[in-house]
Amino acid sequence: MEKNRRHKKRILPVLIILIVLIWTCIIILNGRNLFKHCQSMFMEFLVDAGMSNVNVVNAVKADNEASFQWKIIFEACPFMTYLVENEDNIGIKNISGAKSLASAYPGYRSKSYVWSGAGADMAKANILFENSDIQIAELEEEEDEYAKMLAENEKAKGSYEITEEDSGIEAVEVGDTYISEGETSSTEDAEAVFSPQIKSNLTIINKLKKSQSRSYLLSNFYITDSSTSIDNSIFNVSKLLSKDVTLEKSNEPQILIFHTHGGSESFIDSRRGKKADTIVGVGGRLAYILRKKYGYNVIHDTTQYDKIGGKIDRNKAYNNAIKGISETLEKYPSIQVVIDLHRDGVGNNVHRLTEIDGKKTAQVMFFNGLSRNSSGNIDYLYNPNLQANLAFSLQMKLKCMENYPDFAKPIYLKNYRYNMHLRERFLLIELGNENNTVEEAKNAMAPLAKVLDEVLKGK
Repeated sequence: MEKNRRHKKRILPVLIILIVLIWTCIIILNGRNLFKHCQSMFMEFLVDAGMSNVNVVNAVKADNEASFQWKIIFEACPFMTYLVENEDNIGIKNISGAKSLASAYPGYRSKSYVWSGAGADMAKANILFENSDIQIAELEEEEDEYAKMLAENEKAKGSYEITEEDSGIEAVEVGDTYISEGETSSTEDAEAVFSPQIKSNLTIINKLKKSQSRSYLLSNFYITDSSTSIDNSIFNVSKLLSKDVTLEKSNEPQILIFHTHGGSESFIDSRRGKKADTIVGVGGRLAYILRKKYGYNVIHDTTQYDKIGGKIDRNKAYNNAIKGISETLEKYPSIQVVIDLHRDGVGNNVHRLTEIDGKKTAQVMFFNGLSRNSSGNIDYLYNPNLQANLAFSLQMKLKCMENYPDFAKPIYLKNYRYNMHLRERFLLIELGNENNTVEEAKNAMAPLAKVLDEVLKGK
């Protein structure tokens, strides 16, 4: 007992001295500075121990608003941080379970002896879910779904007139038959030529070509929104029809498909959270057909440009999109055709529907921004490619009329620029509306691809 008392008496002065020293440090460094200093030391310890991502730690160290405890938890595992930051972009059914598992293992900088099998698997998953790989996985999923659809059609319909095995050429289904590159269906052409509606369309087109009338052009091929006004000088019929928009095929990327409103445009029967059922999935179908049937090198950008800060903001979507699209065009200057594919919104029960090859098909509407309001040109939205944009959409509209009775609605003219200044061959397409089904929208991609190929070939 006596020894214990003497021991306590010795400890007491030491504790007092430590308290005085700590208090002095607090006074000298200021309490907050001391806390930040301790926090920094701890973070540096994590880095030195190989338990965290240096860049992320440094960023978190600078965030004074974050909880220190949460910093410790998240920074102990970079993959957990990755999951949290990319939760909306990663298709994991049980994201909370993944977080729990990830939190049990150290970061990829750790020494090898602390890894378990599960930890190694999580690290591989971390690499797999980088943004570029997400897009590749989504495109592969879209192509798998398309292949399944073809197989189901084949089973239901029995046989095709031309098969891949018979021709020895890769083929893609169009309507009820397989048609290989360079081939056309004589039955389809015959029906098109003798269709009363097609005849009517051809009469209208021929009258335009003979008359070269601006008023006839505007009244029969366009709808002008009240937000804009017509500058007669840019609607020269001869120039619009004679503009060369043909394109020679190349092994380099030539066509870019993207969606300014990819996060907010779906269809009446779209499954919630399924990107394949949105306008982005429809764009995947178009890209697939253009690649596989027509041999174009196509990039499909699946970015949801109207999803900003985790929320839909359609007002800022065009400003957000121009950054990403410009980067892609700078990286691939060989891209000469840009398609901004939308699903139109009408806010009523109108169903934009036609029938092509026996299939219910959503109608398309080409759209042009004139950089002009009711008072005149909008100077800060100058578009050097305006005439070329108009020529491209008009030639697409005419080719639709030649092939299909009522596939394409009149071209819609509105006031702003809509990023169409980025390329001469820029199409903004409004596909169907919110009352169309996913199948109807995807059925429209085969005729749209055919028309685009014919225009680019100058047929």
